[in-house]
Amino acid sequence: MEIEFNEKLAFLFKPARLKITYGGRGAGKTDGYAIALIILTMQRKLRVLCLREIQNSIEESVKETIESYIAQYGLEWAFDIKDKSITCTLNGSRFIFSGLRYKINSIKSLAKIDIAWVEEANNASKSSWDKLMPTIRGKHESSKDGLGGPFGLGPEVWISFNPELDDDETYDRYIVKKEMYAPDWISTEVPKEEQTWFNRVTESSIVLPAEEQAKYDEIERKRYAYVVKVNYYDNKWFPPDLRREMELLKAHNMTKYLEVWEGYTKQTLDGAIYADELRQTLIDGRRKKVAYDPFKPVYTFWDLGHSDRTAIWFIQRVGMEYNVINYYENRLKKLPHYLEHMKSLGYNYGTVYQPHDADNETLASRSIAALTRAAGFKVIVVQRPAKKAVGINAVRTVFELCNFDEENTKDGWQCLSRYAYKVNEETGNFSREPDHDTPWSHGADGFQTFALSLRTEEDTKKKKLKPTFKAPNQPRAWMGHS
Repeated sequence: MEIEFNEKLAFLFKPARLKITYGGRGAGKTDGYAIALIILTMQRKLRVLCLREIQNSIEESVKETIESYIAQYGLEWAFDIKDKSITCTLNGSRFIFSGLRYKINSIKSLAKIDIAWVEEANNASKSSWDKLMPTIRGKHESSKDGLGGPFGLGPEVWISFNPELDDDETYDRYIVKKEMYAPDWISTEVPKEEQTWFNRVTESSIVLPAEEQAKYDEIERKRYAYVVKVNYYDNKWFPPDLRREMELLKAHNMTKYLEVWEGYTKQTLDGAIYADELRQTLIDGRRKKVAYDPFKPVYTFWDLGHSDRTAIWFIQRVGMEYNVINYYENRLKKLPHYLEHMKSLGYNYGTVYQPHDADNETLASRSIAALTRAAGFKVIVVQRPAKKAVGINAVRTVFELCNFDEENTKDGWQCLSRYAYKVNEETGNFSREPDHDTPWSHGADGFQTFALSLRTEEDTKKKKLKPTFKAPNQPRAWMGHS
């Protein structure tokens, strides 16, 4: 049986720790990955973990895409398709589908995964990558079962995405900082001169003598990463209807065309609520390394998700400015988890600011605020204004006073940059209400807790804003004790 395949994605059938494709719409990246995985799982017993940053149901996964190609090529006889998994009956290969954020710790036997495919990886957060990469690991070379992975050289991580924001973690990590995170080779394994020779031979397509061919093959086997940009013009199966859409956009809005169809990034998300403030922060150089000052208290500002996500910002006051030094979020965790995380950071803590629902009683008849106070903290519950616009305006006024630590607040920055207005499905226009049904809203609401803690609702309508927390003369010890 012959299967046509996009030549630009041929590297999927070569060994490498990282295989990354990015670019615009219509390139066939997802289709190519699905087809390659079907072929590889039929050739060798593999465990394939298919991931998305947020996956609330199996319908949001790539399972349907894989199923469709199994059916298209008449391979139903070789695969047993269940509600939440796909198994190759030839050798026991298995596809597993899961969300990445919050769920990675619960996925069993991650160390036995041969290929992890992160689709729509532009949404993946820093914390997700930091957890995933060391978790997808192979076996020692002494193992009788080999190193694992599709070629017996170790497990692989496949990444596919359409870029959005230029400071999204995935784009920044693997495209902007490619040499740090995804070099073609590790220089201690393949010296620069050998890399240069390999690339020159590849470009020339010359036939090598047997000895040099063996050298070439050995260097190829040591490849660490393929990072390939793929666009619609690389896809010979690009549909005519999409081509017409592409041509229309290209003729009338070149900037938008480059973003949608050629994979160029944009500075801010369409409809982003804090677009101007984020842009000005970058222009002013206020997103940088921001050091923790052990002689000043760290105030925390919360959004409580209960059965959903809880977000915490860690902020210090320095003169008339605020240093945003850290951010943390998780879900389906009880209060002690967050207090233990705070303790692990080793900060000297001041007041804990929690949102209005912190006063609601839990099943144990004690509110989150009361439980936090019982742990030794001073707690202030910040009331939310009746109108969301008031909280948004409060954030806008305080932005110019904030310095963000680039590394430790990456996930929080992502929440602020992706916090956007809802889109009216009928008209396509943006509404006046933020879209709260997203992974980013809790981090944005936690930052509103910070902004609203500085002033009353009436004050938020004024242009300038004065800091109101007072730092104690001496640093606070852990749990709020002197």
